[in-house]
Amino acid sequence: MQIEALQSLTFARPWVLLLLPVAGLCCWLLYRQVNQRSVWDKLLPAPIRLALLQRQAGGKHAGRFLFLAGAWVTGIHALAGPTLDSPLPATQTNQSALVIVWDVSRNMLATDLQPNRLERARLKIRDLMQLHSDSQLALIAYAGTAHPVTPLSSDMQTLTNLLVALQPSVMPEDGQNLEAGLQLARQMIADLPPANSRILVITSGVEGSQLDALRQQARDLGDRLSILGVGTTEGSPVPLLEGGFMRDAQGGILLPRLNSKSLTAIARSTGARYQQIRLSDQDLNSLVPTNQSLAETEQEAGLSRSDQGHWLILLLLPLAAMGARRGWLGLVLCAALLPLPADASVWQDLWQRPDQQAMQQLQRQQPAAAAKRFEDPQWRAWAYYQAGDYPAAVKAYEALLSAQPDNPEHHFNHGTALAMAGEYQAALEAYEQTLTRAPEHQPARHNRERIEALLKELAKQQEQAQEQASDEPDDSDEDSGSATDSSNRSRTEDDDSNANPKAPTDSQEDAPGTSEQAAAARKDDTSGDGGDGEAKDDDPAAEANANADKPVTDNPPGGSDADDSSARTRNNEQQAALQQWLQDIPDDPAELLKRKFLYQRLQQLEDLSQ
Repeated sequence: MQIEALQSLTFARPWVLLLLPVAGLCCWLLYRQVNQRSVWDKLLPAPIRLALLQRQAGGKHAGRFLFLAGAWVTGIHALAGPTLDSPLPATQTNQSALVIVWDVSRNMLATDLQPNRLERARLKIRDLMQLHSDSQLALIAYAGTAHPVTPLSSDMQTLTNLLVALQPSVMPEDGQNLEAGLQLARQMIADLPPANSRILVITSGVEGSQLDALRQQARDLGDRLSILGVGTTEGSPVPLLEGGFMRDAQGGILLPRLNSKSLTAIARSTGARYQQIRLSDQDLNSLVPTNQSLAETEQEAGLSRSDQGHWLILLLLPLAAMGARRGWLGLVLCAALLPLPADASVWQDLWQRPDQQAMQQLQRQQPAAAAKRFEDPQWRAWAYYQAGDYPAAVKAYEALLSAQPDNPEHHFNHGTALAMAGEYQAALEAYEQTLTRAPEHQPARHNRERIEALLKELAKQQEQAQEQASDEPDDSDEDSGSATDSSNRSRTEDDDSNANPKAPTDSQEDAPGTSEQAAAARKDDTSGDGGDGEAKDDDPAAEANANADKPVTDNPPGGSDADDSSARTRNNEQQAALQQWLQDIPDDPAELLKRKFLYQRLQQLEDLSQ
C-alpha cells in the first residue's frame, strides 16, 4: 500500500525543483569559503595554528553545511507541492422527486381554517420545501383546469416567488378537476424510478363525477400517491371580493365542506396515504418521509489530489530552533521587517513604456504626474492642460508648433491654452492661424468670436471706468481701477473654466495610444455652451460677458461639444423617462400566471376542436 502511494507521488509545482542545483552550489561555495587556507597555514605549525586562530575542525564545518543543505532541500520540496492520490469517499445525494398538486379553486377561500384554506395550504407547502430542500420539487395548480407552475427543480427561490402569486383569480375556470392535475403529475414522473418519485395532492375535496377515474389513477400510482385534506367537515361560507358570499344556482350560500370520507376511501382502496392538515409537521412526515431515496453516487474523478507540502515544514522546525539560539532567526526576522522602497518605477519600466504608465496615471485623475511621465509631446501638453498648468501647456504646444507649423489642431490647442492663461490677443492670433489652415474649423471660429466679444466688452468697461473717473474725485480712481481689475480676473477665471483643447488621438502624428485611450483620457466636463443656461443678471453687459468669455473645445469629427452635450442630455432624459416608465409597470407575478394559464387553456381548446 505504501509503495502504491509513493508511485502516485507528484508535484503541484515541479518547476521549483530546479532550485535544487542552485542550493547545492550555494552550500559548496559557502563550505569552500569557510575552509579555504589562509597565509597562516603556511607559516605556523598545525598545533599552534589551531590554538591561535581558534578554528573549528573541518568535520564540524562539514556537518553544519550538510544540515543546512538538508534544510534547503526540504524547503524546496515543500515549495514544489508534493501531492498524493487518495480515493474520494462515496457521497449520498437525495434523488427523490416530489410533485405537488395544489387545489386553487374558490372553495379554498373558505375561512373554516384561519385565515383561510388557501393560506394554510400555502404555509404547509413552505414547510414542505424546508423539509425537502435537497429534493426536486414541482408544482401544479388546478381548479377547473390544471396547469404546471414549475417543473421538477431544486430551485426553491423560484417556487417561493410563484407560490405567493397563486390565487383562484388567476385560474381560467373554477372547479375541482383533480383528474387533470393527476394526469399532468404522472407525465412529470413518467421517466423516473417509482422508488424516487411521489405525488402529493393538497385539496379540500373532489367532484363526485370524477371518483371512478380518480380511483383508477390512484391504483396505478399505488403508494406513490399522498393526499392532504384541507378544511373541516363543518365548512364555512366563501367570501367574495365584491362583498357577500358565494352562492349556488338556487341562490343559497354555499358551505364547502372537507370531503374527508371520499378522500379516505380513495386512499384505502388504492394503497395511497391520507392525512388531514395539522398545525405541526406530523402530517407531512407521514405523507412524505424525509429519508426517502438516499442513493450513493460515484464521483466522476475517483481520486483527489491535495498539496501535502506543509507537512515537510515540520522538519524545518529544528533548524529554526537552532537558528533562534544562535541569533540567526532574529536577524532574518529583522531583515524581513525592513520597509521596501516605495519607488516601483524600475519594476514598472520592465513591463510598461513610460507613455503607458502616464496614461494609467491620467485615467486615475493624476494629470500632473502623468505630464512628467509622458514622452509623447502631444500627450504631455494635454496632461499639462488637464492639470491646470496652462503656462506649461502653452510651452508644450509651442514646441509642437515648431515641429509641425502647419498642423491646424496644434494651433487650435495652442490658442485654447493661451486663452486659459489669460493671453487673449495671442489666443486670437492662434485661432486665426487655425482658420487659415482649416477654414471649416467651427470650434476655432466659435472660440475666436467669443474672445473678440470678450475683448470688446473689456474695452467698453474700461472706457466707462475712465469716464466715471473723470467725473468723480481723484480719490475714487483707485477704487474703480481695482474694480476693473477684479472684473478682468473674474472673466479670466470664467474663461479658464470653459475651455479644453483636443486630446491627441490616433489620427494625429506620433499619438501614443488608441482612440479608446484618448477617449478615456478626456474629461467629461469639456465645455461648449454648458454655462449658458445659468441665471444671468439684468445688466446686458454682464449677459454679453457670460456668453462671450467661454471658448468651445475641439471635439472629434461629428459635431461640436455643444451638440454632443445636448445629445447626451437628450439621451439621459430618454433613459430617465424609460426607467420611470418601467418603474410604473406593476410587478405582478399573478398577472403573468393568469395570462400563461389562459393561453394554455386556449391551446387545449384548439387541440380538442381539431
